[in-house]
Parts: sequence; structure tokens; C-alpha cells
Amino acid sequence: MDGQFNWSKSRSCDRRNTLKREERSSMDEILILLEKLNFSKTEAAVYVDLLKNSSSNGYQIAKNLNMSRSSVYSALDNLYQKGIVFSLPGNSKLYKAENPSTLTNKMKNEFVKSADLLEVKLQQLETSHSEERYLNISGYDNIISKTKELLLTAEKEVYINTDFNLQTFSEEFIELEKRQVRIIIFSFAKVNGEKLPVEIYTHNDASCLDKQTRIMLVIDCKKTLIADKGPHREEFLGTFTDNVLLASVVSEHIHNDIYLLKLKNKYGDNLISEGIKLNTILENR
Repeated sequence: MDGQFNWSKSRSCDRRNTLKREERSSMDEILILLEKLNFSKTEAAVYVDLLKNSSSNGYQIAKNLNMSRSSVYSALDNLYQKGIVFSLPGNSKLYKAENPSTLTNKMKNEFVKSADLLEVKLQQLETSHSEERYLNISGYDNIISKTKELLLTAEKEVYINTDFNLQTFSEEFIELEKRQVRIIIFSFAKVNGEKLPVEIYTHNDASCLDKQTRIMLVIDCKKTLIADKGPHREEFLGTFTDNVLLASVVSEHIHNDIYLLKLKNKYGDNLISEGIKLNTILENR
């Protein structure tokens, strides 16, 4: 019987120890999360102690936490200034913690307001230097991500010259259609524009199908992205800029490709004959 009693007592003790470890682990996690939300280590410990004990004075908190009274009183003062703890009326100088739900909602609202204001301020800085900005972008996924980002900034017109799969940008195209943004696409390749709200001008060259080697994008004749890969470079590399002159050059290039395609379709021949070529490096590639 004594052996059975000792065994039961040992199991009960083990359970208590396990619960204590779990409680300590949970408490450590709470303190770490509070520190991530701009609490000092002492402030986090003081706030949690107040939550656990309903209301306390600085002496009691310091005793519970085994901390110096000066550090606890300093933390209480900071928390009081931030509205995280309250001083109860009377001469005992008791403090009470803000309700956790109220506190976290307040912090979320303050974070959102600060983030929104910061976004505006950063955009003002960005706009003031936009004409001088050139951004190099490396890698297919980064090119796609930047293209999608730029598409959603369009207000009037988008010009694209690409052999990319147009369905990659279907969500962005559909969103732009809702805003009545015109999307004009040129391609030498046979592209899939099925169910997309875009104007497509293409040579329907099946040999270029699914190669995905280049993209030229212009947004409202103000911003442009150009990127490619090829035999000279297997990795995609591109440049984005707000420079209006470069955006105009790329816009003219895309327009001229479409003009030549429409003239070829109208007259049934390639209008760039030997008689009008300039015999340049570009032509002889």
C-alpha cells in the first residue's frame, strides 16, 4: 500500500511540475510578445503582474517580481503615461492594468494610423525624386511582381509589348477594366488573351509561343518597365523608371510596332523592304 501511495504521490507531483513548466513557458511567451510591441522587459513584467493580481502598489509588485522598487516605479510611471495602467483613487497609490482587449485594440488602431501616415509621408518623399529614379530588378518572379504592382497604379492607359503568358496578369487586367483603363498589347508571339479585357495586336508567330523572353510596359505614359532574358543572359534583368522621356520612347516603340503590323495586314506585305533599310547593327541582328 505504501508503494502504491508513493507512486500516486509521485505522479501528482509530476503533473504539478508539468503544469508549472507550461505556465512559465506561456508567461515567457507573453512577455516576449509584449516586448515586441514596444514594452520594456520591466514594463511587460509589471503589466502582467497587475493583470494577475487585479490591483497592487509598487512595493507589492516589486516584491512579486523580485525587482528593485525604483525600476518598478519607473515602469509604472511609463505605463501610466501611455494609458496602459491606471492609478486608483485613494492614498495607497494602487495601480490597475488596462483590459487586455481594450489595450490590444487601441494598439492596433494606433499602429494602423501610424502606418497610414508613414505611407503618405514616404510617398511624398518618393514623388519629389521620382524623375531621377531608376530601379534595377533581377529575376522572373520579381519582374512579374513589379509588373502586377505597376498595372494596379494605372489610371487611363497601359501599353505592353511582351511574349509573356497574359493570363498571368488576368486579375490585374480585370481590376483595370472596372476602372475603365484601356489596355493595349502588342506581341510577335501568339498570345492567349481569352476572356481578358485587352486589345491585342499580334503577328501570331507560333515559333515564339511560351518562350517568355521580354516585356515592355508603360503606365499612363509616365512610368515604364523593360525586362528581358535571352542567349546573352539566362536570368531576367529589368529596369523600372518614372522618367517621362524613357516612358515616351517605349510608348512610341510599341505604337510603331502596332502601326507596322496594321499596315502589313492592310497591304499584305512587309513594308520594311531592302530599299528603305539603313543597314545598321539593329537591322542585321
